[in-house]
Amino acid sequence: MTGYAVAFLWGVFGLRDGTVTFGMMAAFLQLVSQIQRPMVDMSRQIPAFIRVFTATERLAELTSLPLERQGKSVRLTGNLGIRISHVRFSYPDSGREVLAGFSHDFRPGSLTAIVGETGVGKSTLIKLILALVQPKEGNIVIYNEQEEVTASPQTRCNLSYVPQGNTLFSGTIRDNLLIGNPNATEADMRSALHTAVADFVFSLPGGLDTACGEQGTGLSEGQAQRIAIARGLLRPGNILLLDEPSSALDGETEKELLRRLAKEVTGRTVVLITHRERIAGLCSKVVRMKEYRLEFK
Repeated sequence: MTGYAVAFLWGVFGLRDGTVTFGMMAAFLQLVSQIQRPMVDMSRQIPAFIRVFTATERLAELTSLPLERQGKSVRLTGNLGIRISHVRFSYPDSGREVLAGFSHDFRPGSLTAIVGETGVGKSTLIKLILALVQPKEGNIVIYNEQEEVTASPQTRCNLSYVPQGNTLFSGTIRDNLLIGNPNATEADMRSALHTAVADFVFSLPGGLDTACGEQGTGLSEGQAQRIAIARGLLRPGNILLLDEPSSALDGETEKELLRRLAKEVTGRTVVLITHRERIAGLCSKVVRMKEYRLEFK
């Protein structure tokens, strides 16, 4: 509109002074659109440039982070447990202590729900178990009947982690499942999908070869979530960490998922984060986290 206004006012003053004819003014008004459209199209690229520069900054931040301690993976055999002793943790530049003396023994073969409101430290506890962050005090060990090792980047091979939200990648359902275990057989995938209440996959036109987009495009959020759980079940590792695994599921599907996990996931220790009390009632052990207070059942 500014372009049209400038051309119109220029034409009006030109007509008054006799330097512009009416036909010249009309021609200029028509030419404005030919200048305006390319400029508008160029302006639409500005958000894309902003995204590029933002992504570049984030990548630069990642590359500047110090590398984790490298070493050979430490894999334990048999039923595994996680023992957490007097762990204290607070994030850098924060005066708030997220965990203050947390202790608990997630015994081998147990199905434990960690229940609590947002901000009490549930996800932080998972990060500590995965050794993504280190405790200020206390220790975390993974153990079996013969030995125990301190949680570190080298012990992650014993863990299978399914984060909150949709974590599917562009490709087929089969491709996504094989990320969990490239050597998984068709029978393995069918079993994992059944345990994750994802039998709907076999009723899809392409079955396991059904294509889905990034973040599970083409599937409902609940369907994508169950496929992600099945992928976690396929991953080798005798400890399964689930962060809000039923946030997108209805009550009946959620109940069936917990029933199948308890019945069919044998030889594994399952730690499940949730804020839903009804899920806690379906688990053999419950840890209720409140700010600076813990209750065990």
